[in-house]
Amino acid sequence: GSKVTKIEATVVPCTQTSMSFFDRLYSEGVVRETGDIVKCYDDYYDDILISDELRKVLLLEDSDHYDIFSQLDRQEFLFCLFKHLCIGGTLCQFEDVVGPYLETTKALYKDLVSVQKNPETKEIHIISTVFRVSAYDGNGLCYPSSKSHQQTFAYLVVDPCKRHVHALYHCFGG
Repeated sequence: GSKVTKIEATVVPCTQTSMSFFDRLYSEGVVRETGDIVKCYDDYYDDILISDELRKVLLLEDSDHYDIFSQLDRQEFLFCLFKHLCIGGTLCQFEDVVGPYLETTKALYKDLVSVQKNPETKEIHIISTVFRVSAYDGNGLCYPSSKSHQQTFAYLVVDPCKRHVHALYHCFGG
């Protein structure tokens, strides 16, 4: 309903082909061997309830375990999906175990991203390109929402072989 004056499409790195990317959550004590997420005292960050060490790792730079994921790791599309699913929306009912987050992240990632096997090396690599998109009108940001929030996002995942584009969108707070 507004006249868009500017569009931003930022390429999101998408190189991970294995969920072993998240094994460090177990080895660093954020998640117990049983899959239970380690709890902590409740805190709020950017209108998001933090009640466990997993959310601390995902959101708080001063967390004891924040550095288990580098800045490059945090830019990866697989990490972004995982973070978005773990944080959820304003009425999100959190899980006490990490399994459902990892399973849902894997399923969504496999549905959105296309891979191809290199015939010479037999290695699988990702052929999709992922963009995080925003649009602006005369008043500023208008898409994916007029209010900027880390849980408000719009991704376009482009499959160059099938010529398909998948859109993934969420607006925090409705």
